[in-house]
Parts: sequence; C-alpha cells; structure tokens
Amino acid sequence: MSNVIKLDMLINNSSVRSSDYLKVYDPGRLSELVGEVAVGTARHADEAVVAAHAAFQSWRNAPVSERIERLMAAADAVEHISDQLSTTLVREQGMLLRETQRDVNNGIKSLREVAELAKGFLTPEQFEDDDSLVRVEKVPRGVVAAIVPWNAPMGLTMGKVGPALVTGNTVVVKPSSFAPLAVSQALKVMSTFFPPGAINVVYGETDVATTLTHHPQVRQISFTGGTTTGRAVMAAAAQSIKNLNLELGGNDPAIILDDADPALVAPELIKGIFPRSGQVCYAIKRVYVPTAMMPAFFESLCAVADRYQVGYGLDPRSTFAPMNNRGQYDFVRGLIERSRKAGATVSELGAKLEPGEWDNGLYVLPTIIKDLSPTDELVISEQFGPVVPLVAYDSEEQALNMANNTEYGLASSIWTSDPDRGLRMSGRIEAGVTFINSHARTALGERHMPFGGVKQSGIGRVRTSVGLAEYIEYHAVSLNKTSCRAAV
Repeated sequence: MSNVIKLDMLINNSSVRSSDYLKVYDPGRLSELVGEVAVGTARHADEAVVAAHAAFQSWRNAPVSERIERLMAAADAVEHISDQLSTTLVREQGMLLRETQRDVNNGIKSLREVAELAKGFLTPEQFEDDDSLVRVEKVPRGVVAAIVPWNAPMGLTMGKVGPALVTGNTVVVKPSSFAPLAVSQALKVMSTFFPPGAINVVYGETDVATTLTHHPQVRQISFTGGTTTGRAVMAAAAQSIKNLNLELGGNDPAIILDDADPALVAPELIKGIFPRSGQVCYAIKRVYVPTAMMPAFFESLCAVADRYQVGYGLDPRSTFAPMNNRGQYDFVRGLIERSRKAGATVSELGAKLEPGEWDNGLYVLPTIIKDLSPTDELVISEQFGPVVPLVAYDSEEQALNMANNTEYGLASSIWTSDPDRGLRMSGRIEAGVTFINSHARTALGERHMPFGGVKQSGIGRVRTSVGLAEYIEYHAVSLNKTSCRAAV
C-alpha cells in the first residue's frame, strides 16, 4: 500500500499539471497517503470548457451507432481495470471492498445500459399526411458540467458521463476532493475512445465550480450533492439559463405499519439504513414506528445491527467501514452526543475489529437512537452517517404527516404484511421514489424505475429513458408540401 497515485488534470486528452497538489489520505488509515491530485484554477476550468465546446462541434454529428460503439468499448476498458479501481476506491473513500466493487460495477453497467437505450431512444419520430411532414428530433445540448460527490463516485459519474456522451454532448467532470482517484483513472481510460476534448477532468473547489456553473459555453449542469450547494448551483445557472439536473439531499423516511413483524422487517430494514455506513443519499434516515411496537422493534433492530464487525475496508472480516471525511465524522459524532445529552436512548452497536487503529481512522459504530421527538435535530437533519432515529407514532395519519413534514423528498419506504395497504399508502408519500418492504431497487426496478427527488431533493431524473431525456433537446421540423410546390 506504499504506492502513491499522482494525477494531473485531463484537458483535451492531455495531462495538465498544476502548481498545487491535493493530498488524499485513507479514511481508515489516516496516516497513509493514497494519492495526490492537481488542483485546478478558474483558468483550467475555462480551458476544459473551451476544449469540450470545440469537440462538441464534430461529436454532435457522429452517427448514433458510432457513439454507442465507442461507449461500449470504453465500458469494456474500465471493466478490465475494475479490480484496481475497487481497491483504490476503498483506500481513498473508506468503504468496504464489496461496496466499492459494487460501485465500480454499477458505473460500468450504467454505461452499457444507456448505450442500449440510445439505439431506440434517439431515433427521430416522423408524422406525415398529404400536405405536410413533421419530424421530431432529439439533439444534444452542448457541454455538460458534471459535478460529482464522493460517496458513490463511479456509479454517479458514469450515470452522468454515459448519457451525455451517447446523446452527442461533451463533458467536463469535477470529481470530489474526497474521492478523486479511481473515478479519474477510469475517465482517463475512457477518454482514449473519444475525440480529444469529449471528456475533460478538472479538480478544484470554489473557483473551479464557479467557473463551470457560470461559463456561457456550458449548456447543462448535472450536480449530485447537498441541497445548500444545489441552491447555489441553480442560482449560478440562472445567469445564462442553463439546463439543470440536480440530485440533492434526502431525509428519507421509513414507515413501519402496525401489521409488520419486527423480527422479519429488522434484517431487511437495516440494509436500507446502513449501506456504505449510512453515507448514501437515499439511505433510510428516520424510522417511524407504532408506539405499541417500539420496544420489540427497537430490540430487533439493535440485535441485527449488533452483528456488524466495524473495521478497515480491505479487511475481509469487516462488515462495516469507516466514514469518509473529518467534517462528516465530526457532524455525526455531534448528533449522537447531543441526542444523548437531551435524554434519548442511545445504542452504539457492533464490534471493533482493531480497536488500536480507531484513532487512525474515522470509525463510528452503528448507532440506533429512540425516545426522540419528531422535531429533534437528528430527526430533521440529513445525518449522512451511521446513526438513525426511531420515532413513535399513534396513527397512520400522524406517521404520514411526520414523514412528509420536511423540505426533502428523495426516497421513502413502507413496511407492511399487506401489499395492497402499502400500495395505497405510497400514493400519499411526498417523494420521488417509494419502496414497499425493501429500500432498494429490484432487478425489475433497475430496468424501469427513474430515480430522483421532489421538493428540495432535486430536479430531474436519472436512469431509464426518462434519465436519458435529461441530456437532449427536442427539435421539431415541419415541412409544408404544398405552399412552395411549382404550379403545373
């Protein structure tokens, strides 16, 4: 683990150095330097956009079949280095190896899915009668600025880059400073399959983001991250009326109905609470439980969570990994301690695999908290970490009101032994996605569920043809057959 990865920016298919390099450390071994990435400036961001805009002039005219062929070849190349990417991702991001493998595989799968979808989706529609012809074309927009987070960088980045490229756009990607390495290595490999400038990667913080969101040649911003930052992105985009796709924060509720069996629900529910140590935008972040069921439900949930083995992401014994960054770690630890001081019942669970390494990593035990009010800080916040509140309710109406009483509306779930009851209730949940008796997509859902939020959880959708449509404009063409026809 002594090899340090050093990455420059990628602009117009050339490596671009910087006078400043960001050091990336392992969240599970804070003393270990994993890599260094070139920190870009506003000038670098501008150069990347200009290169992408120049590439767009020819790439937009590439046949759809060529775009699909190149994207599929790029996906194959990323798959060839998937083991390396997964290991690097553990070391820079902190997640379990099986979780980073899933993220890498999800990214590859996303590229292949949009390539398949594009075959039929981009075919123009045509309508004709004796007097006229109408054709509706789906055309690319231009340069897409993709600003991606650290928690699932491969899946989320490829979920932006794939649709953008296959529809004829070009991209400038700004990775997160908390997980820039693996995704940048993948993008560099992919760039060799496309014209120079089609894929660009620029690292940096405020000045780079500001340049991308204000640049007149950027025609679309695809952003995944917090709601506060999303507001700033939206305000910046308004200056030049850019198209937006925003996947923002979530405070996703799970409602346990009174006919649910705690012993059956708990093992499945826990999978929706603590994936990637709770650092998932649509993870369950608050659980509403009937008052009469609370003791049994709390006991069942704690029993399942207590089986976790908390340790380093590359340790095969680990079933629970550290958090990603110091800021989020401090925030979550603060939520737990403030809840404890307020009189809530706090259960920190699981076992420490290497207690001697805990001061050298951002480790937090999975924590379940009850005896909270619906308005306590932990309940109304997006904690984005391994702590979850259980809130008691006395009626179904009360549970719905509490679940909906938030600015967020990303995902949600209902748990019941009566599927029809769950389906009826789902229509009253204010969210982009509602799961019933799970909190994850099924194989059928992978193919047919668009994903995105309502209210302040975002604008637009990803996945399926609905997500592909986020990257095109509709161009309507009308031909009048009679008005210019020469007289006989």
